[in-house]
Amino acid sequence: MTHKEIQTEVIAKYQIDICDGTKCQNDWSRTHAHVKERRVCKWKQANSIRSTFTLLHEVGHIMTTKTKMRRAESEYWATAWAISEAKKYNLTIPENIRKLYQDYIYREKDRGIRRGGQGYGNLQLHW
Repeated sequence: MTHKEIQTEVIAKYQIDICDGTKCQNDWSRTHAHVKERRVCKWKQANSIRSTFTLLHEVGHIMTTKTKMRRAESEYWATAWAISEAKKYNLTIPENIRKLYQDYIYREKDRGIRRGGQGYGNLQLHW
């Protein structure tokens, strides 16, 4: 399967609404998910591992986010879900993408701790 075929399958399988950003109330410039609406906005489809993993991560938010989650936890679980899905398609995630996502989780954890959060745990992903 090509990356685009995997993306199309994931979108259909999880009933994801893909939006160019016109349905957003906030004009976020980055790719993001609207969990309740099952919508991924401002995602750029390309036949690449980067585009595929970005989609999987955003769908991961839709599939795993709970209302009481803190940002670092939400990012961790969305990424962990994306890793699991990627493995189902025998995708190998390059080190630069793994580092990008893990570093982001750690930054959000550090930010939460600076703001008084506790009990985050390790949040180390298993690729």
